Amino acid sequence: MNTDYKRTRYRSIFFVGGNSPDANPNGRRLGNYRYFRWIINELYGMKTIPAIEDVEAVMKAVLICAKGDGVLAPEERDWVVGRAAAYHNPKYELAKTYEANEDLLDILNQASTIGSDPRVIIYIAIQACAADGEYNSGEQAAVRKLAKYIGIEEDVVTQIEELYTEEAKIREKRIALLFPNGAPY
Repeated sequence: MNTDYKRTRYRSIFFVGGNSPDANPNGRRLGNYRYFRWIINELYGMKTIPAIEDVEAVMKAVLICAKGDGVLAPEERDWVVGRAAAYHNPKYELAKTYEANEDLLDILNQASTIGSDPRVIIYIAIQACAADGEYNSGEQAAVRKLAKYIGIEEDVVTQIEELYTEEAKIREKRIALLFPNGAPY
């Protein structure tokens, strides 16, 4: 892809100028900036939005991990699509159609940066893998491969997996407590 075209395209998607209420001090935009800033602060404690230049590579890597067992289940794809939509991700359409057949290392080599703390990528990959109700050995191996490529130690991956499991149980408990007769909507 022509880099000038790519640069222009990204600038047109992300840049918000002037005194817009959605203006990002970094001169970039990812959907509704206020909402995005709120949700990343609520979920991850981030005060500013992360770099988004490599959002396509991260999304592809997550989908490749979810297909680590040989099958990209509809629930896994739907989870990634839903997350992309909720975050106003400009690669939302890619999440709907990407087949996840590329080599993980090739995808990561296309990325110029993987963010200041790549652990969140592992967390997101685990969430996507488990979206069909199962986080199996093939998916776990794919997540560990991703972690190795981006420099995250095995014990940290195990801790992130444990965190995911704890949070899934808390979610179930919250839903059961708040809606004892089942979710009304």
